Amino acid sequence: MQNFQHSVFFWLFCTKKAKSFFLLMLFIIFAARSQMAFAEKIVLAAAADSVPTSYEENGKQTGILVDLLNEAFKRAGYTVEIQLMPWARCQEEVKNGDIDGIFSVFITAERQKYLTYTNEVLITQVQAFFVPVDSEITFDGDLRKLASKSIGIINQTSYGPKLDAALKGGLFNRIDQAQSIESNIQKLLAGHIDLIPSYRHVVLSTAKKLGVTDKIKQLSPDIEAIPSYLAFTQRRDFTKVIDDYNKALASMKKDGTYDTIFNKYF
Repeated sequence: MQNFQHSVFFWLFCTKKAKSFFLLMLFIIFAARSQMAFAEKIVLAAAADSVPTSYEENGKQTGILVDLLNEAFKRAGYTVEIQLMPWARCQEEVKNGDIDGIFSVFITAERQKYLTYTNEVLITQVQAFFVPVDSEITFDGDLRKLASKSIGIINQTSYGPKLDAALKGGLFNRIDQAQSIESNIQKLLAGHIDLIPSYRHVVLSTAKKLGVTDKIKQLSPDIEAIPSYLAFTQRRDFTKVIDDYNKALASMKKDGTYDTIFNKYF
């Protein structure tokens, strides 16, 4: 009877161990699969209709940054899905963790509260002022001399430390917000605003698309040249993804792929 009891207890003990081991293995497999699924697909957002960096043409995504990121993540071993949407929505969704990352973004104190930035510069954006071709407005680098002018900006867009500080400090007579560069250019040409700041290539390419290249002009000097990055939501840990991406983009710069993609659009 005692031997039987020992056998029963031994069987129960082994069964519990087996169950525990089985559950542990299931957890490990599930975690591995979840990590694999996480690593296989990265969802990124960028501003829509931002020619020549991120836009749609004939129903297909294209642009300098779209091509750069597709190639970088291909090299890093990830599948990337890019969603083009209004810039304010891009920032809201990455802040909430509804998407994984956003490009391309300047580093600001506010954004660092909810974004983890990559190390490799994705693109350096040269910001400049644009006015109607017959405008008498001039710019010598002193923003204070433009204080009486009305300025058109895109909602929740950073234009670099200098202009951001001026906008926040209420320097300009009137600030008009739009959702896209196309809308900003149209407002400028309609006389609703005096000038607009923009990444040089974006405004010139958009003006070409709208057929109004000869109706606007750039003021000199430039406002500022600012490095811009890919950044990820802080809702999840993207440490490995960021490391893999940094290495891939660095290799593209080293072997000439970066310049080839950039020059394709100019």
